Amino acid sequence: MELLQKTTSENKGLEEDSSDKKELFEKGRIHPANFYKDEWSFIDDPRTRENIAYHIQYLEFCICLYNQYAIYFTIESLLCKNIMATIAVIIESALFDMVNQAGKKANFNFDEKRDFLSRIDMAFDMELIDMDMKDAFHDLRKLRNRIHLSGAEEREYSAYSVEEANKYIKILDKFREINVT
Repeated sequence: MELLQKTTSENKGLEEDSSDKKELFEKGRIHPANFYKDEWSFIDDPRTRENIAYHIQYLEFCICLYNQYAIYFTIESLLCKNIMATIAVIIESALFDMVNQAGKKANFNFDEKRDFLSRIDMAFDMELIDMDMKDAFHDLRKLRNRIHLSGAEEREYSAYSVEEANKYIKILDKFREINVT
């Protein structure tokens, strides 16, 4: 298998790394991370908000890749799997921050080791999310837990669909929208 080939220049910044390679998307097609940091301003912890922004930028990249290039059947399924796992990471991180914020307002500190399952339930109990979102997040959590090949009951080429990925992209957008307003 071929290894990744990163090219850098001593005199250029990080944004100029790999500048000797072909452009995949036109300049400006993928939003900068700062755009997403602003969109997710309801996340209190700056490091968490920054990491969420990077994952959303990656998510946007994956969506653009799928929408603009012919993707092989199995790769399509695996790309959808990756998109949904990325959305789960974003949601888990956001809920972790939001539950902690709510706890601080109530003079209560939560155990840092709480898992995604308990964070979803706590967010619901605190009325940070509604029942539909709670159910969707639990389904997403279960889907993310299926990513290990040893636990796969289906063949990878047909296990994940564009429709399913789109469902969670819409849920992610809705989650952000209800928390920004």
